[in-house]
Amino acid sequence: MNIIPATPAPEYKDILKWNDNKVRSIKDLKGKVILLDFWTYTCIFCLRTIPTIELLKKKYENYGLEVIGIHSAEYDFAKKEENIDRALKMYGLENTITGLDVNNKTWELYGNSYWPKHILIDKDGFVRYEHPGYGLAEDFDDALSDLLDISGSDTSVKETEFKDQSDIGDLTSQNDDAIIPNSQSSNELTNITKMYGIHFPGMAPEICVGYTRLRRFGNNQNVRVEEHNIFNEVPQALDNVVYLKGKWFWGKEGVGASLDHKDKNPSIIFKYNSASNVNIITGSTDGKPANAEIMLDGKYLSENQLGYHSKLVDGVSSADITWPFLMNIVKTKNHEIHKLEILPRTDNFFFYTFVFG
Repeated sequence: MNIIPATPAPEYKDILKWNDNKVRSIKDLKGKVILLDFWTYTCIFCLRTIPTIELLKKKYENYGLEVIGIHSAEYDFAKKEENIDRALKMYGLENTITGLDVNNKTWELYGNSYWPKHILIDKDGFVRYEHPGYGLAEDFDDALSDLLDISGSDTSVKETEFKDQSDIGDLTSQNDDAIIPNSQSSNELTNITKMYGIHFPGMAPEICVGYTRLRRFGNNQNVRVEEHNIFNEVPQALDNVVYLKGKWFWGKEGVGASLDHKDKNPSIIFKYNSASNVNIITGSTDGKPANAEIMLDGKYLSENQLGYHSKLVDGVSSADITWPFLMNIVKTKNHEIHKLEILPRTDNFFFYTFVFG
């Protein structure tokens, strides 16, 4: 937690709505300490921080802490109210006060350039601390004890105060709106980390495939942006490099499949150097369900390789894309090396990003 010069906290700007349909301002909470949680549902580190924020709410809400979520957008689809609402439900955040900052104006006003970011505002409305990136509850404790003036108080949280995970049910590939239970400890694995995996040294990097952010593109040929291109298959894939095969539209944020070429099997190929979880941000071009088959090393997934959002039917592994979000499609027991191939089976399939764990 970084101490920063005390400056008046800027008021929220251009919030589309609050998830409980109430109107809010910073000044309305004078006398309370505010934790502003800047996040977006497409950011893996934001999702992994959810249990931390929930734990802080439990520890400090009776001492005057108010947690306010500010959801901003990393992708255009994350500006849509229905997608944000669905994400809040999926991750069990319906009851967390959240402002929909769809144009990122409040996000920018607080000097943000990435996700997540946490700002602490004191009882007089001054910004006092900030915490960039992923963090655990203990990273916030000293600053919150200072601002809440509770040094030496017992702020421990009993495990029984959290949801009983046995009452939640399994997160299966057929239930992409499942509620994610809160963790009982900032050091325990939660269902979020069980679903998407955790960060570890040497892990395959996050890779975006839109032309404005792609840094590891392996096809050695001239391509045109905002147009369809025919990508040739390469003889050998290098580690952690994206390759396309067949006909694809290359857009600003991602690539869209086309099945009207003589090669009816367009694919995305990625040989990852180390991961136990393969997660992808994907969606569709028309808002209707899309589908893609998934293969590792030239074979369909086995039962023990299926991710939370993939399925195996008649020996064919695939994923149904019903809305744009972070899907877990491969899960292995150990950190492994594999050549992944994603083969769209509908021409509305759109792909944004690889994220590993």
